[in-house]
Amino acid sequence: MEAPQPLSALSDILVVESNPAEARLIAEAFRDAGYTRKIEQFHNGEDAISYLQQPSVPDLILLDLSLPRKSGLELLEEIRSTEILKCIPVIILSGSTSPVDLRRAYELHANCYIRKPDDLDDFLKMINACYQFWGRIVRLPPRSRLS
Repeated sequence: MEAPQPLSALSDILVVESNPAEARLIAEAFRDAGYTRKIEQFHNGEDAISYLQQPSVPDLILLDLSLPRKSGLELLEEIRSTEILKCIPVIILSGSTSPVDLRRAYELHANCYIRKPDDLDDFLKMINACYQFWGRIVRLPPRSRLS
């Protein structure tokens, strides 16, 4: 019989968000939900892809679409075309209501697309729901690279 999965299967989360205040809010909301491990934050696509080329890979990526230097969709495409990264769940967390963005994100195999709520309480509830689902319910593949 397989050993039970720990209470939280998430070891590392990567937040790629152009707005530093929103990135901090996401990190704080995860901590308020009970997540106590590492959260890396980058504010542009180029820095995020450089980070993803390091020996340690995150267990979950929250990705904004409106990024400088490399868009969220370009970053998603690169993640999904890189063997070692393509199994990492990617949650698109965007303010965009564009059906084109939504369709393209799913064509590039985003795991889900969530429109950022405008209301702070709704935003915190959404992050809590993400943590409960991805951190406590879902079974994630083993990490491919370790530092």
